Amino acid sequence: MIGPFLDATDGVTAETGLTIANTDIRLSPAQGNMVAKNAGGGTHDEEGMYQIVLNATDTATVGMLRLSVQDAAHLAVWRDCYVFEESVY
Repeated sequence: MIGPFLDATDGVTAETGLTIANTDIRLSPAQGNMVAKNAGGGTHDEEGMYQIVLNATDTATVGMLRLSVQDAAHLAVWRDCYVFEESVY
């Protein structure tokens, strides 16, 4: 879950009808260069919050993972996650 996505004009109104493609979702694995999410976009849940499912390709690099979504319709949104080794998890 990531958000809330807020309107770029007023910074308050929740964006509930966005179409978020995988190419709109940028990932920075282990603080490296930003890359597009492998597959699948974002789906609105409620109140401007969107569900984004990461797959094995998206989480192949152990370490900090920043997920970022930004365009002209809404304010920038990001979430920092940590990818663990499977044996540690």
